[in-house]
Amino acid sequence: MSYAFVHGPCCVCKQPMSYHPHRVPSIRIDGEREPVCQNCVAIANPRRIAKGLKPFVVHANAYQPCHESEL
Repeated sequence: MSYAFVHGPCCVCKQPMSYHPHRVPSIRIDGEREPVCQNCVAIANPRRIAKGLKPFVVHANAYQPCHESEL
């Protein structure tokens, strides 16, 4: 049994992060899903709520490894 992380930069702050590719919060840039790190989500959610937008919903395993069968 194996597990995997995806490693890459946050699309907002560009800091490296590890995440579950199917559960990480993301935004669309040029039609592609781009991952958002925990810190940027924490900053963005109050701003989104203040503007009347729905906050990002963060899955409990968004920043955890995924089972190889999920890839």
